[in-house]
Parts: sequence; C-alpha cells; structure tokens
Amino acid sequence: MQITAVAEALASEGVGPPVLNALVANEDNYTVLLMQPCGQIEASAAGVRNRDRVLAQKQFGEFVTDACKTQPDLVITPEYSMPWATLVGAIKGSAVPALGKLWALGCESIKYSDLQALKDDLASFATVLFEPLEPDPGRFVDPLAYVFNAVPADGNGGAPRTIVLVQFKTHPMGDKDHFEINGMQRGTCLYQFGGVGQSLRLVSLICSDAFAFQDEDAKAVYDRSLIIHIQLNPSPRQDLFRLYRDRLFLQFKSDETELICLNWARDVCEWNGGNERPWNNIAASAWYLRPREFDERDVTLCANHKRGLYYTWMKTRHTHALFFNYKPAAYQLVATKVAHIAVPAPVDRRVGPKLVKTRIWDEATGFWVEQVEADDGFLAVVAEAGGARDEIRSVYDKNPINGERVLALCEGKIEHGDDWHSVRELDSCILDTSEVIRRMTFCQDTDAGGREFRVKRLKRCGRLWDILKTKSLLPAALKDFGDGFRFEWMSEFPHQNAVTDKRGRATVVYMGEECNEAQVETVAKTIAELLRRRFDDPQERRLAVQRLAVWFRDKDKIVPLDPHRYVRFDQTSDASEFYIGRES
Repeated sequence: MQITAVAEALASEGVGPPVLNALVANEDNYTVLLMQPCGQIEASAAGVRNRDRVLAQKQFGEFVTDACKTQPDLVITPEYSMPWATLVGAIKGSAVPALGKLWALGCESIKYSDLQALKDDLASFATVLFEPLEPDPGRFVDPLAYVFNAVPADGNGGAPRTIVLVQFKTHPMGDKDHFEINGMQRGTCLYQFGGVGQSLRLVSLICSDAFAFQDEDAKAVYDRSLIIHIQLNPSPRQDLFRLYRDRLFLQFKSDETELICLNWARDVCEWNGGNERPWNNIAASAWYLRPREFDERDVTLCANHKRGLYYTWMKTRHTHALFFNYKPAAYQLVATKVAHIAVPAPVDRRVGPKLVKTRIWDEATGFWVEQVEADDGFLAVVAEAGGARDEIRSVYDKNPINGERVLALCEGKIEHGDDWHSVRELDSCILDTSEVIRRMTFCQDTDAGGREFRVKRLKRCGRLWDILKTKSLLPAALKDFGDGFRFEWMSEFPHQNAVTDKRGRATVVYMGEECNEAQVETVAKTIAELLRRRFDDPQERRLAVQRLAVWFRDKDKIVPLDPHRYVRFDQTSDASEFYIGRES
C-alpha cells in the first residue's frame, strides 16, 4: 500500500491539485451526501455489480441528479455500487461536481482493458487517470472513482478540467471460494488529497484494504484527516477487519481524525451462477470522531435519531460512533471540519455531523423522496415491556435518549455515579470492543447478545410495572402509586424515573433474580446517596430518599429491600449512605 499525493498524480497532466471545501481548515461547515443502496448484487468472473441493472441506473442516476442540484461538498457511494454507465452518462452530460467539491464513488467492477477504453471514450469530456497495471483479461479491478474539477497548474487562469482519478483496491477480501483472491487484480496506491500547508487531508480505503492498513499507514494519515472507508461487507465488525480503527483512534491519539464508513444496506442478496445467497448482514455504516466540543445535547442527538443517525460511545477508544439506519437510503449531512487552524476561539467548535435529510426510494414515482422519520426498530420490540409498553413508548416518543435512561434506572444500572445518565455513561449507549450495538431505541443490530440485552431490560421493566400495580407490594411511601403513575425522566431530577399526580417523583427499581441482597443493597445505597446530593433543601432531600423503592426476586417471591428504612423516626435520612458511622 503506497500513499500517493493527488498533486503527484495530476502533475503529468499539467493540472494542479483541487482545493476542496471539506479540507479547508476554517470554521465553515461542509455538506455530505451518502448513498446506502439496497443489496441485490451479482458476482461472476467479471466481478461484482448490481443485479437489477434497470433499477440501479434509475436510483444512481437520480442520486447523481440530486448531487448536481444540491452540490454537496462530498458525495460518497459504497464499494461496487455505482454503475459505470450512469457515471459516464453524467460526465458526458456535464453533470459533474463544481470546483471545490469531490465525489468519491465506489464503482462496479471493471476489466482493466475496459477502463482503458472508457478513458478514451471520455477523453473529450474528462481526464481519466489511474495507476498503470498489466492488463489481465481473466481478472477485474475494484475501483473507487474520485470525480472533481481542477484548474491548470500554471496559474494562468485556464478553464477547469473534469478529472476522474481511479483508485484500485489493494487487498482481497477473504472468503471460502477465494472470489477476490482469484479474480481481482490488485492496485498499490491510495491517493491523498490535501495535506499541504494548512490543508486537511482525505484518503480512502476500499473494504478489505483495511487488512493491509498497518501502523506506518495509520501514522502517515491519521492527523487532521478525513478517512473514507467504502465497503460491500457481510461482516463489517469482524475482529481483524476493525483493527485499523484501533490503529487510528487508539494507537495515535489525535482528536483531529474522523472516519466515515459506508456499507451497503442490510440484508444483501448475492447471486452467483443462478444461485441466491442471502447474507443476513447488518449495514453498520457509521461516522467515527472524537472532537472535544462534540455536540451531545439531547436536542441534537434526538434530531439525528429521528432522521436515522444513532449515537453510541466507544469507551475503549474514547470515540463517538454515529450509526446510520440499516435500511436503504440517501443521507444528507452538515458537518464541522476535521480540524480548525487559526480560527477564533468563539467559533472554534467542532461539534460533529448533523443529519439534515434522509431520502428513500419511491418505486411509484421513481425518485428519492424525503423521509420525515426513520424506523429505528423500537416499536417492533417495545411490547416485550408488557404492561409498561405504552408508558415506555410515551417516553420514547418525546425523547429516545430518555427512554434509554428510564429503562436503565428501572433496572438499577447506575454504575457510573452521578453522571450515569450521560450518553457516554449509559450502558446501553456504550460500545465495547465487539462494536455490538445495545441501544434500546435503535434495534436493528441482529447480534444475539444485543437482542438478549434489549429483551431482558424491557421484560424487567414490565415486571416492575406489575409490581407497582400491585398495592400489597407498595411500601407506605409509595401508596399513592395505587391511584396511578407514569414513567418520566427529566434532567432536573436525573435519579428519579416515576411520578404521580398526588406526591410527585419517586425512584423505583426492580433488579430481578440475577443478583443477591448485597448487590441490591449496594444499588439502593448508591441511588440514595445520589438523591441526597441532588437536593439542597433538607425536606426535598428527605422526601426523595423516602420515595426510593428497590425490589428483587428471592426464589419465587418478589421482595422489597427494607421498605421502612428511610421512614423510621430514628433513621438519620440526611446522612450519607457511605458514612462509616451510619447504622447498618
């Protein structure tokens, strides 16, 4: 793998490197358009392409039309997706990016000799460049086509020229049939845009290029870089495959590295020799970044969530990972630059990407149409909460993150102290090294462990609901629950998850049968301490602690943990649970 400056690739044509809006390190935001296509592919000796040629040319043709109309600064399609016929037609019709814009298009496979013929065919419309390889009629190349406009290098103000710079995949994907090992002709170059002076840089990996991405490659590109990773990948979080992300975000700890991974949509079907093979895959398209000023306000995360961009926190890498909805769609975003250089402090805030529009394909009209709200899968599983389903649905409808918080507190998951409700601390929002998504309100991840986590938490909430509906199980301080209650979470009262009209807020927890009394005791003491810290007024503090109730299952019986603990006249309710002199 050789990293080659775009300026070097263009020098022989007398063209200077483009000045790309996305790579100018100022305070201006830039716009991005991504396509996550539906997965009907055909694999053969000629390589990989869309199976439904007519549909693909309609969808990608309209996508290119939208790109020309809106002129985003960066346009990306995944590996093996863009039909060459669509791209060639666009270029011949002058449907190309304006100066300062870049298209990074994963194109269908093509024979090297056919690419040479295409270069000649487009000669009067665009300059097509690629690294020289020996023609091999028995193999195909896996290409990424960078399309942009650039001006002559002499600086005399000549007319811009359309450039198509083609990068080839450098490393094959592994599979039992050795499809790419036997059939793909490998390239050697990764082209790098920018990186000169105060310019940011941009490089792209094509799917299994990740296997060849080593420490020296990461060291060369990680700083002040936007890295694009296009894929057609049935296992995007396979152990060895995701190692390159560790190299970028763990080994070299820059806050000025961002990674856009773009895969095909979920449930790809591959056709080979007339045989259909469903992949049953996830999409896992995502934007990884870790600016210090990242905007993790609920209003922003919920707006992204509604349109189909879901927040998680990769704790081991200290990195924000925003996953796109797994269904086919085109996504339009606005993002802050990977780095700011010489920008005044008041506007030097790298807050991350915001999803402003999601479009889905409308078969009836043959156009990409805006989708007001994406299906995150939660409504298909919320019934697991039993009698609590309508209440949890109501919380979720107002704020999906609050749904995560209520469900976590109902189970007593407050391990991280006073800030347990932060999106960086909520256990359901945290990604471990497996990158399995356990979000309660983004339920498209098919991993068995993730599904089990969600079902278990919802069912436990349902059991808590049943307890709260059983008057004989209510402690004296919660008798008003018998007249009705609702689940609710507010930032002003972060350690309370239920409320009644008569006496106000309370904290209710059911910890199930997987814990012993000592564990329940620890959770109860922790919540009581958090409640004490939250309220300055002694009366409010005492009431909040008294309205804390924790239940667990002991054999076949639902057991409350010492329901009279905080209402006895001899109990020092204002003392810390962890004060060494407190009575046990």
